[in-house]
Amino acid sequence: MKIVILRPSYKPEHSAGNHLASDLADDLIKIGHEVIVIVPSVLKKTIDIPDYGYQVKRVKSIFRKKNTISRILWYLSTSIKMFFKLIFMKNLDLIFTHSMPPTIGFLSVIAGKVKKVPVVYWEQDIVSESIISTKITKNRVLTRLYYKISLLIERNTLKRCTHIITISEKFKNYHLNKGFDEKKITVIHNWIDTNIVYPIDRVDNFLFEKFNLNRDIFYVTYCGNMGVPQNLEIMIDAAEKLISIENIHFIIIGNGSREEEIMKYIKTKKINNFSVFPLQPLENSKEVYSIGDIGLVIAKSGTSNNGFPSKTWSILAAGQSIITCFDLDSELSIYIQESKSGISIEPDSSEELKNAILEIYNDRDKLDLYRKNAREFVQNFFSRKMMTNKLIAILEKYKKRGL
Repeated sequence: MKIVILRPSYKPEHSAGNHLASDLADDLIKIGHEVIVIVPSVLKKTIDIPDYGYQVKRVKSIFRKKNTISRILWYLSTSIKMFFKLIFMKNLDLIFTHSMPPTIGFLSVIAGKVKKVPVVYWEQDIVSESIISTKITKNRVLTRLYYKISLLIERNTLKRCTHIITISEKFKNYHLNKGFDEKKITVIHNWIDTNIVYPIDRVDNFLFEKFNLNRDIFYVTYCGNMGVPQNLEIMIDAAEKLISIENIHFIIIGNGSREEEIMKYIKTKKINNFSVFPLQPLENSKEVYSIGDIGLVIAKSGTSNNGFPSKTWSILAAGQSIITCFDLDSELSIYIQESKSGISIEPDSSEELKNAILEIYNDRDKLDLYRKNAREFVQNFFSRKMMTNKLIAILEKYKKRGL
């Protein structure tokens, strides 16, 4: 079976979700399928792109993602080039396309009709909803325009694709409420390879030397995107509230569109218990997520309507206790409560975050229990093999079935 996977980014770029696509590609290859990945080109020419054992076709754009308009043009131009790669490809059996940007999915559906092959849509986020919840521009008229265009593209993609794989029950219910057939939608949560991400003892973690960190103090870490959906200001405010406790230190490891803004905010606080380090390579995930005693998942109120932070599984796999500042009615918050691997609090509250950190800091037995439960929970319910097997079963279901 010849499967083409379309992605907005791919390794060796450091981007959330890249490991999911590469895990899936590797597992498909292992059982005899042919895989081709089509993806925008990496931006840095100095990056050495290795041989993955399958074809990775990259397309380039003259645009750079400097602002909202140039980002849209970048997405549109790369999506069109990816579309033509699909059109001229021979002997396809199935197209497996991503939800971001929405133009990739829409053009993949058109290509599927032309090539007469099934198209499975992998919904990692509901882009139209994210435009509203994150308020990507300060101009309400533009935000509403972007929302309507994105919604139109999404609806046409979802109606015309063969099957939808979405990552949360909340997303599925959203579509059911819009009138979609339940048989067309399957929920398969994201995963983590627990053989690759696992707890590393501090004495063996080279990042403590690299970042010049004291191994004997208590760390609260956030690792990942510094973008619009993440309200990282509450982490900084919590650090300010806890500055009198010298043994607690806060760390961000990541990058993103709001990086400069976040750095400025930290400087205005004039705090010495906060450090920021660049995003690390994917192969160093176990070291990254083993630094902190507490790992944070932070997002603005309403974010669960359009996203599910996959970093959660990395935090749990590394045996970190976790604090989620996320919608309390979300699957994520419920998972953390039920697994007893950490504390779920409402989003956008630095006071609640401070209190949750102190609760774990002052009770080391609870900390140890959270760590133990975290690792066990992700191994039992969100391991790589379990989830990729479910996903592959869906893809194989449509082999030669057509549209």
